Amino acid sequence: MARYTRRRLLRRGASAAVAVGLLSQAELLAACGGSGPEGRWSELERRLHGELVRPGEPRYAAMSVPFNQRYASVRPAGIAACADVSDVQESIAWAREYEVPVAVRSGGHNYAGWSATEGLLIDVGRMRRVSVDDRSGTATAGPGARNTEVYAGLQPHEMAISAGRCPTVAIGGLVLGGGVGFSTRKLGLTCDSLLETTIVTADGHIRICSETQEPDLFWACRGGGGGNFGVNVSYKFQAQPVGNVAIYDLEWDLRDGESVLAALQEVALAAPADFSCRMGGGRAGLPGGGRGPAKVNVLGQLFGSRSELLDLLEPVLRVARPTKKVIAAKSFWAAKDYFFHNTPSDRFQVKSAFVDEQVPERGIQELLRGVASWPGSENADGGGFAMFALGGAVASRPATATAYPRRQAKFLLATDSSWSSRDPRRSEGAHLDWVEGFAASMRPYTSRYAYTNFIDRTQGDWARAYYGENLDRLRRVKRRYDSENFFSFGQSVPV
Repeated sequence: MARYTRRRLLRRGASAAVAVGLLSQAELLAACGGSGPEGRWSELERRLHGELVRPGEPRYAAMSVPFNQRYASVRPAGIAACADVSDVQESIAWAREYEVPVAVRSGGHNYAGWSATEGLLIDVGRMRRVSVDDRSGTATAGPGARNTEVYAGLQPHEMAISAGRCPTVAIGGLVLGGGVGFSTRKLGLTCDSLLETTIVTADGHIRICSETQEPDLFWACRGGGGGNFGVNVSYKFQAQPVGNVAIYDLEWDLRDGESVLAALQEVALAAPADFSCRMGGGRAGLPGGGRGPAKVNVLGQLFGSRSELLDLLEPVLRVARPTKKVIAAKSFWAAKDYFFHNTPSDRFQVKSAFVDEQVPERGIQELLRGVASWPGSENADGGGFAMFALGGAVASRPATATAYPRRQAKFLLATDSSWSSRDPRRSEGAHLDWVEGFAASMRPYTSRYAYTNFIDRTQGDWARAYYGENLDRLRRVKRRYDSENFFSFGQSVPV
């Protein structure tokens, strides 16, 4: 085995030195010539139409921090704030030439912090234009377009795709992992409406992918996760007409949770595809690190009338009187605004699992015990669980139709906890232990699969958990388009 000294690693390239932990970020900057006006970073800066942002510059602090601030200490040596496709190509070529590790970021919401790096951050968040063609009913969006901007572009045309709840999530991160939202059972996953995507692969080539062009790569981009095969720079979606809906937002005390959650599952499993349902339970953090009251809640909509929604919810309303009750007719767009919520925030951990059958009484009791035992925090987001009803349009396709594999699951379960920088340092361990214990208590009632958009560094057998029977095909696509594994991170699709 070769013996690597610091000097030898510097000659071989900065990325190799970073990989074995011998160089600091400052040394990485110097290794890439960042300290001189004719250095390699200056060379990259000259090649960009956008801008190169480096440590010490005014915008660096805000641009370098990922959404999950657990990973805020992982700071890039440089950020290529790409203005166009050419910038993406130049960034890839430069990083390959000088062996600098990269990460790709569209909105920065990667739960596990994989859109952070100590090398070059290729940030496409500024590429966020949205255009809509009325005649074809198609919408084209840049990779950095946020949910709010995608909806704003579609609203004048009274058409929509199934986008997410968090307004600041970029469409790129959402669609590549599947995409679940409040219209999923009606309109399908976000990736189901994707007609075409343009991607810059590791060789610098621009590839337009669809069912007929580069079909294997197109297949992989619908559920295979972001940052695995290249940098996606454009998405074209087939939108569908939308009109009025009826929304519901109900809450109960935890003591009513067992009967309410049993009834909600029955309703969700029997309801038409027009009905969406996100049921959950949790408690908020309070100043001083306390815990708010434990609650059970449900949120969703029906592509139908308020009276039809009341009929569907009647079995749930009958078992226990809610402490909060909103059932109202709204336009699709007003409903979208009602649902918008940035969560989780600050520092957090999320684990996910799919539920193939109805959660039985014992499983419901574990859910309620988990909520009751949340450790508390200054973070108002708190902790708890959420179960998203699937089925409907999601289940209408076979598991191998796209890279998203869990088509026949009944629910997607997420357990999460958020804490604050104001909490004592030891509290992070308490929250991580709570999430792990909560998820473990639910394993008898869930499958061994997990959702790649809720990516989790602690997920066991993660490649099979995220991709199931589609993993082998994804690996073949990876070998074809990125045989050198240039686009890699701790849980990227293996070559």
